[in-house]
Amino acid sequence: MPEFIALRKTPRLKPEVRLEEMSVPTKRSALAKDAPTSKRVEVLKEIGLRQILPEERDPEAKHGFQRLGYVGAYVVNAPSEKKSDKAKEVLEPDYHIMPNIQLALPTPTRLGERLPRSRRRASWPAESGIATAHRNGITGSGVLVGVLDTGCDADHYELAKKRIDFRYVPLEPNPDAMRAVRGFDVDGHGTHVCGIIAGRNVGVAPGVDLMVASVIESETLKTSLERIVIALDWMLSNFQSEENLNKPMIVSMSLGFRPQWISAPDLKTVMDGIQLLLTTLVNDFDVLPVIAIGNDGLGNVRAPAYFAEALAVGAVDFNLHPAPFSGGGISPVTGNKEPDLAGYGVEIFSSLERDAANKSWYARMSGTSMATPYVTGIAALLASAHRLQGNTLRQRLISQTLPLEAPLERVGAGLARFT
Repeated sequence: MPEFIALRKTPRLKPEVRLEEMSVPTKRSALAKDAPTSKRVEVLKEIGLRQILPEERDPEAKHGFQRLGYVGAYVVNAPSEKKSDKAKEVLEPDYHIMPNIQLALPTPTRLGERLPRSRRRASWPAESGIATAHRNGITGSGVLVGVLDTGCDADHYELAKKRIDFRYVPLEPNPDAMRAVRGFDVDGHGTHVCGIIAGRNVGVAPGVDLMVASVIESETLKTSLERIVIALDWMLSNFQSEENLNKPMIVSMSLGFRPQWISAPDLKTVMDGIQLLLTTLVNDFDVLPVIAIGNDGLGNVRAPAYFAEALAVGAVDFNLHPAPFSGGGISPVTGNKEPDLAGYGVEIFSSLERDAANKSWYARMSGTSMATPYVTGIAALLASAHRLQGNTLRQRLISQTLPLEAPLERVGAGLARFT
């Protein structure tokens, strides 16, 4: 395994520092200051591995390592098994070593042809509470929302007036740096998701500060854990800025994998590593990860949604019936019924793409990929209105859902709503 990911499993700060007793901004500030330092960087260099920096764009840099200080990780691509084994010796036992696995987008359904812009604002059902929030001036302002998807067309009519912090994480991240450019999307899925969250007319929470990482390939709708880890590290690096230290952060991920995709010898290693990554988001940085349960139907649930640290989202239609495609069942990690709650995910109207004449187009799409950004938007409204973060925000979301007449393994606690 010349290529691997190492996730820190020991405390990030000195033993006498108790993170749970710190305020959120103090904790984030301490972790951000700790992120650039590591004695292991020099040791890895001494064994002949080259450090690849985030801003580096060197096509010859095929082998080496990246240190991702915010998520507490190393991504190592050694030139040989021998160098790989030496790197593992340096990082163990404080780091959990795991392979770079593949993840995929739950394939959504696009309904009909693309549609021109409607001048009407999106009409979310009254029970969602979205119209009430907007009438009261609550639009998600002051909330950081991260989206990991196929990208985002920053010049679509729905999004053109926003400043979108965008990164393209390449298919092979080591040889090429992340590109900080104007947001683009060659698929349309990510633009649809971003429109649901933050579109000026169709969005649930148009006032949020949007960060988008393009990590999913349009041809296959697949990605890798390496790209996810790199993208999350970049998102957490926003806490370098003092103005962001007390802002709620929510991360929307319409991606995952089924355990059957992982070979038996690697499965426990992968599961333990995913949990470490989610724990870093939730416990260290008070970030709320909102993740699609998948489109594999009843009896099937995808990771990482079914971990306790994630907020797992299923889909319902506008009549509040569970979508037949929406995943659900028992989490193999916790033994609990999943998803945690549900969002509207059937025939959702949102932004899609622009044509050569710069005309913005829309589409109706169905999937837990649509329900997840809806729930993300509701979470942003609540976070903005009540200054809620992390687990406190999660508990508020679940406690005020609209109960539905469906089993827990279909809709969880009920429909996410703003009240």
